[in-house]
Amino acid sequence: MASINDNLFTIMMEFAATHEVGYRVLTQWGPVTTRFSPEGLQALVFDDQDSPAKEADSAFRETFLKWIASYQSLPSTERWQYLAPEGTDFQLSVWKALNQIPFGKTVCYQDIARMIGNPKANRAVGSAVGANPISVLIPCHRVIQASGKIGNYRWGADRKLALLDAEQEVGSDLTRLFK
Repeated sequence: MASINDNLFTIMMEFAATHEVGYRVLTQWGPVTTRFSPEGLQALVFDDQDSPAKEADSAFRETFLKWIASYQSLPSTERWQYLAPEGTDFQLSVWKALNQIPFGKTVCYQDIARMIGNPKANRAVGSAVGANPISVLIPCHRVIQASGKIGNYRWGADRKLALLDAEQEVGSDLTRLFK
């Protein structure tokens, strides 16, 4: 998918280089603040507080939505290269594992611990999941308790349930969350 790399990503980086980085984009469940670096998307967090990030103008929003659509069309094995979350090696391994959870599916913390080759690290996995700086795209909302209970979510259990429900809708996709 050359267009995401050669065109949209370049446009996003040029835009970020000439504008204040940290734009707020509206979603169905409230605003998210985005932050890009030359390496990729660093942050996509729900923003329920007053923050210094300014509302995205239409040029950023349009380009961001195209970026999301292109990102979604990539195989899950290629998506990670467009993300640049900052964290420890352990956190990054957990976030990479989260990135492999299929749209509309859920897993438990122990599943993630097994995926990263550390089957007894449930609590540490839970901490890493909670520290995820790129909501929705690194789908921490898809991790539930082994009992089937929804569990905690950094941005609220209601939002987690709403995201999971949206993924169950016929034709639901990432771009729909940002429109």
